Amino acid sequence: MDTEARRRAKEHIMSWGSGGRRPSGATGTTVATVVLADARHLDAVLASGLTGPGTLVFTPGPGDLAAGIVPYGGSLSEPGEDFALGEDFYLQTQDYASSAFMSVLGPTVLRVFGPSDFSAFLADADRAFTEGVFPEYLITPAVLLADTAALGGPRGNDGPALRLYVDTEGRISLSPTGSPLGTVGDDLPALLARYEHVNAASEAPCAVSLGAAVPEEARTAALQVRPFLGRYHAAVKALRALTAQDIGGLKVSGFGHRVTPGLAADAGDDLTGPGVPLVLWNAEQSYVVAGGRVFAVDRAFAGAVECLLAGPVAEGLTPGHVLDQVRAFFTERGPSLQTRTPVGAR
Repeated sequence: MDTEARRRAKEHIMSWGSGGRRPSGATGTTVATVVLADARHLDAVLASGLTGPGTLVFTPGPGDLAAGIVPYGGSLSEPGEDFALGEDFYLQTQDYASSAFMSVLGPTVLRVFGPSDFSAFLADADRAFTEGVFPEYLITPAVLLADTAALGGPRGNDGPALRLYVDTEGRISLSPTGSPLGTVGDDLPALLARYEHVNAASEAPCAVSLGAAVPEEARTAALQVRPFLGRYHAAVKALRALTAQDIGGLKVSGFGHRVTPGLAADAGDDLTGPGVPLVLWNAEQSYVVAGGRVFAVDRAFAGAVECLLAGPVAEGLTPGHVLDQVRAFFTERGPSLQTRTPVGAR
């Protein structure tokens, strides 16, 4: 496998694992990524019209890279197992609850396999929100959290048009822990219809990808009392990116801390807006993460951004002329300072 083919395969498998951004080159008219647990289902999947230009199908055993069929070894569905792409890329799948006791030695997907994993994820999110302490293993750059939309993250592009998993029995879902959407031979419209039907019956987004791992009633109840989870995922993503640049010791505004004296950490319009800018800081520097970009700013500017995002609860805590400077800064650079984003926005 040449360098470009390997890069593309890694992009697809990371997209498949998280249920996040659509891989570059995937057209949107067919499924972007399909993972087969058993190669004997390959012909049926190809014949069903699920694949097309831009699709990659990962299959155990022999493949055909020119046709978008990528051979792999190992497993993507069992905790503690490695997925092998050739001889130089290995991706480990780990159950979330064990992550606190494991060392990250390379690219790793953390997956919720059952209620204990889900409880561990919620405990980490609650601690981050109340105390500002984020788990080190989750903000490690080599780590990817699986099925984020089902864990309160932005729904984004997730769904059958982004990713599919075909288990050893030929059942099709979004992920190894997902509710069945159909069986091999079903076409994309049938899978999409089933996907929408399952989601329509739930009061929380993305009821499919954890449907076989966590009771839907428990998942929905946990997400409804934690409206900050979208913001939590955004903070984890930002911390992971900054950690990759060797920037550590960061606090995140709204998660146990505020830059601005007198502004309560647990109050403000910014706590439930996953797509609005984030304010982070350590002893040396302050940062604003907005629109996929990181801006290094001084402490006063960071505090003004924080107050704008927090809304009325921060009224009077920052001089008006400083707030105007912040508004002008973002107007010139594009990122929005709105404190609410449309459903499904990233």
